[in-house]
Amino acid sequence: MSPQLGGILTALPTPFAPDGKIDVDALSRVVERNIDGGVDGLVACGSTGEFAVLSEQERMQVVETVVAQAAGRVPVVAQTGAVSTAEAIRLSRHAQQVGASVVMLVTPYYEPLSEAETAHYLRTVAQSVEIPVMLYNLPGVTGVDLSPETIGELAREVDNIRYVKDTNADMSRVRQLIHRYGDVISTFGGWDTLILATLTEGAAGVVVGSANIVPAELVSIHRALQAGELDRARAEWSRLYPLMESLMTVPFISAVKSILGSLGLPVGVPRSPLMELDADTADRVAAEAAGALGAPAPVRATTGSVRRTSDARPLVSQADLAPSRHFVDGGYVDSTSGRVLDVVDPCSEQVLCRTPDGTAEDVDRAVAAAVAAKASWARRVPKDRSDVLHAVADRVQEHADLLARLESANTGKPLAVSHDDIAGTIDTFRFMAGAVRAGTSMAADDYLDDHLSVIRREPVGVVGVVTPWNYPLMMAAWKIAPILAAGNTCVLKPSEQTPVTTLKFAELVADLIPPGVLNVVTGRGDVVGARLSSHPDVDLVALTGSVSSGRAVARAAAEGLKRVHLELGGKAPVVIFEDADLALAASTLRTAAFWNSGQECGAACRVLVHESVADRFVDLLVREAATLTAGEPTVDGVEIGPVVSRAHFDRVRGYLERAQRDGARAVLGGGALEGPGYYIAPTVLVDVPEGAEIAREEVFGPVVTVETFRDEDEAIRRANDVPYGLSASVWTDDARRSHDLPARLDAGTVWVNSHLALANEVPWGGFKGSGYGRDLSIYALDDYSRTKHVMHHHARS
Repeated sequence: MSPQLGGILTALPTPFAPDGKIDVDALSRVVERNIDGGVDGLVACGSTGEFAVLSEQERMQVVETVVAQAAGRVPVVAQTGAVSTAEAIRLSRHAQQVGASVVMLVTPYYEPLSEAETAHYLRTVAQSVEIPVMLYNLPGVTGVDLSPETIGELAREVDNIRYVKDTNADMSRVRQLIHRYGDVISTFGGWDTLILATLTEGAAGVVVGSANIVPAELVSIHRALQAGELDRARAEWSRLYPLMESLMTVPFISAVKSILGSLGLPVGVPRSPLMELDADTADRVAAEAAGALGAPAPVRATTGSVRRTSDARPLVSQADLAPSRHFVDGGYVDSTSGRVLDVVDPCSEQVLCRTPDGTAEDVDRAVAAAVAAKASWARRVPKDRSDVLHAVADRVQEHADLLARLESANTGKPLAVSHDDIAGTIDTFRFMAGAVRAGTSMAADDYLDDHLSVIRREPVGVVGVVTPWNYPLMMAAWKIAPILAAGNTCVLKPSEQTPVTTLKFAELVADLIPPGVLNVVTGRGDVVGARLSSHPDVDLVALTGSVSSGRAVARAAAEGLKRVHLELGGKAPVVIFEDADLALAASTLRTAAFWNSGQECGAACRVLVHESVADRFVDLLVREAATLTAGEPTVDGVEIGPVVSRAHFDRVRGYLERAQRDGARAVLGGGALEGPGYYIAPTVLVDVPEGAEIAREEVFGPVVTVETFRDEDEAIRRANDVPYGLSASVWTDDARRSHDLPARLDAGTVWVNSHLALANEVPWGGFKGSGYGRDLSIYALDDYSRTKHVMHHHARS
């Protein structure tokens, strides 16, 4: 009788010799490595084993080799799903004949099947053998996703269907299988980054390819959980997690084979059409594996290199650019000044284009157009305005690639970041298009005898907007979409450093938005921004920018008592307690701290970590951040671009130099990267004293500071002890703490066990020096509206 499966099962790779044939000797060595590591079972011919590119005879050979080498020491699972039912039956019967313990059936992948057809296939093959069967749900490859209900029904109907491996990143699926169908089927996870979560949830085990690399380490974690030693399991998992995450972000099979080769166990290269890893990626994952195995960490250089493209073609052509003129009253107009401002590509430090250095007279002309258009636009019913915003979203989507390239050419952002910005822009317009049609207010009613009260939401009028350079188009959308949705007209000044996509946007949507409703005037803040703030016909000024810019706008607006909407800077504290998932925190900060080169007002830039786990967390964070690649936008794999300008480059370097002079220590980065362009190395600073300049002021670069604390009260006091209050995060597995502490943090957004997760449905805005007003969500529509109470006397004499 076959033993009950459980624990760590290794999904074995299939080694190939130089002549392309299966390397039986290498496969036998892989089996021995895993058994020596203490794994609880082996899986032959699974997806890690490249089953889709093996012939039927090769798959039989692999199963025979693994069964013979295992020699009964551990169970062997033979994956026998195939391109036909008949072949799957032949492979299953062969596996049973040669001594496999369990047959694994992958969901059919050779043609789209209905749920009923899928169940029929699995039932038919399972009933063709007598040994236990494991179902393998692999929706990402097969395109067929078995529901927990179907899996449970099959297990109840077919006696030998005993197990399921569910390769899903959605833990709710695994929970359903464990807790609703655990009486009839044992669940195994198959998502490597969720190994600890899956085992903690109560799964029978996991089937993972990463066990080839760290078999003993995964077995140790499983044994710790079995013994109830959750803290030990978490501590061991935190060392492995960076490797797991790396494996899930690169071609998995290629990575496993590459790492095994680096560990002295060559297993050949993947079979076509799969490809080998490039050299840089192979080095990176090998370093992650070395760290997981307790080898010395890679050398942490204070400087690094910038990856540059060898393609001589520019990212954009002059024909891609919008006219270098103001956009007023539905078309492009010349400035009253002949002066221009250089727009510089921060990667090359070369001039990309020149735009008008606008004047107060240019602003006056744009405001006049907005005033002339405001009455007719305000009279449009919400559906009409919604239709326009939907059309704008469609137009942006049609030109998404062009806009992303323009954004990257102007800001230096990696193309992946720019594409994310454009997607956010599109979603903002779509959300506001829907939200304006679902407005709510207090119910009309008689709140005074014989008087009916009705609440109206009306447009403010003309809104002056000043947008920043870090997200030029997306921040413009955050303002334009709710402003227009609420029935206002708009005059917008983009940053003089990054006006390119805003001008192009105006060109692309000129035929969709009525003349005068949207106007764009380029120029400097002390001229164009100042005139917008003080203009008597501007009813509200909205700014996303620095605290100093916010103060200037508020002062100018105060003269006319006009409303102000300010989304200013931030210095987000990341408060990490001793019970937190440190690996998750570090991997999250890899993005949340360094996205857009740290030029993000909500960036996870200031870590406060409990002193008992500080060293471990810093090591994890450095391992994460050390894998970031700086370079030009079009180079594959680049995640860090330059900062936006020479002035900002010098500003960030100044902060770093002063911090290190005053005792902070760079365990990663710490300065500029060599060569042209405004590149700062991803930096992690430790030994940062309380109250240090770099821990209180907004650096706005790829820089994270780490401080320690002793208890909750100290953590909250220090988290709040900055001028800003935009965002923060709390990291803990204590449920009470996770509910209590966010209320004590003085920030407009507080994440728990996450950071920098945004959605259009929820508001974004800060407290204290981070300003007031809310972007995104229905609260933005409220900000750009005014409330009118209309009371009808309806008594009859």
